Amino acid sequence: MLDHIVRELAVIHNRAKQRGFSGEDARAIAAQLRTAAVRSTQIGIDASAKEGVHVLIRNRGRQAVLSLEIDRAKTKAHMKRYGIDVDERWLAAGAVDEATRRKALDALTNDGVTGVLTHTAGVFEKIGSALDARAGSFARVRYAQSDPLVWLICTELLSEIAMIFVQLGPICEASAIVPGLDIVCAALEASLSAYFAMYWVLCGGF
Repeated sequence: MLDHIVRELAVIHNRAKQRGFSGEDARAIAAQLRTAAVRSTQIGIDASAKEGVHVLIRNRGRQAVLSLEIDRAKTKAHMKRYGIDVDERWLAAGAVDEATRRKALDALTNDGVTGVLTHTAGVFEKIGSALDARAGSFARVRYAQSDPLVWLICTELLSEIAMIFVQLGPICEASAIVPGLDIVCAALEASLSAYFAMYWVLCGGF
């Protein structure tokens, strides 16, 4: 089921990239992520994910895990399998500060994967409501600062991109030692890709 959810996220992602993001698109992403969170709870993925991350911390040290970066080649190849063409510029979008890294890792170890998915769904719901307030789909907005609402959306997107960017590293690394986490890695990659695509379309890139 999680595999199907990632493929559905890919469909929404690619459609919105072509015609601009609407509130409906954001809510559709949120719905898929909430379904993924429910399914993750049903199969008990949080215990496996937390254990995998704690094993990484024990073996490598917390600072090394905090510093993990996304494997760009693997991420692009992984997403390509699901039909998402990841722009290289997205994965080179700048460094994440230490405080954000600590906050992101704490959220992952405390709330688990379901917490991350539920939080991300909430962000897309919120963005969907904001997009609705602008009566439908945005085309490319190259001057986000000229619209206070768009500026707020773009600021929140940057913050969320940084958080999930950090959380992806430990989860995807742990998928090599904990069975079943590979699809969770893909779900978070798809979420990150949706964030990036939305930022690129609404806010004019990085």
